Amino acid sequence: MLDLQGLESLITEFKTLQFREKRLGLFKILVPFFYEDGDMYDLFVEECPCNTNLLRISDHGLTLMKLSYNFDIDTPRKKEILESTISQNHCLFDNGMIYLDVYPQQFVIGIYQFAQVISKINAMDMLSYDIVQSLFYEHLNSYMQESLKQYNFAKDFRPTKDNQLVVDYHIPTRTSGTKPLFIFGVNENTKASKVVISCLSFQKQKIPFRSLIVHEDFDSLSSFNRNQITNTADKQFTSLDDFRTEGIDYISRELAS
Repeated sequence: MLDLQGLESLITEFKTLQFREKRLGLFKILVPFFYEDGDMYDLFVEECPCNTNLLRISDHGLTLMKLSYNFDIDTPRKKEILESTISQNHCLFDNGMIYLDVYPQQFVIGIYQFAQVISKINAMDMLSYDIVQSLFYEHLNSYMQESLKQYNFAKDFRPTKDNQLVVDYHIPTRTSGTKPLFIFGVNENTKASKVVISCLSFQKQKIPFRSLIVHEDFDSLSSFNRNQITNTADKQFTSLDDFRTEGIDYISRELAS
């Protein structure tokens, strides 16, 4: 059974660390790290339940509870950022609790490593909109690279002479008499407006193309932008999942026609 004397023997050179017993075998780690409201980080240590040779450093679910006061993990993107932050720092996540299992000789390093994770998660409410939204484009690009490479697409293609308008992905024609595909990813209203303007400009300049729009969430756009882009685009996929499911078949048919 883990006891106070055993813990203190592991931190003889680190006087800034102290322990407070919460119940038998469970200790709160008193560390000089604080939330914005002045409360100390919630770090606990106990024997690892699956291996008594290891110590488990955890937050007992309090980090996400505290974060939820100002920030909700309410979208797949936010959840992915959270899980990525935890895993990249070699921690684990289970039923709201973040934890790290370490050998006793790694205990002090583990405390500081775990505190770093808590700091990063605590800062999630300050993540910019662009960072959260960018995951959609990362996923779209990954899918293009993995599944549509055979179409020899060009990324960030600029079809006009002034190079001001950008097409996310350009798939060239394979037969004469067909038009290339201009693929755009759309994740919010500003991008939807830019795509509409670009397509209308290409049409005015008589640039041959067929437009394909991949939305993150079509229904999240304003009614005005939904109408505008529907009237402009040749083909739309209302979500990335739809594009993954039906995109290859559609592109194959279009390039063959």
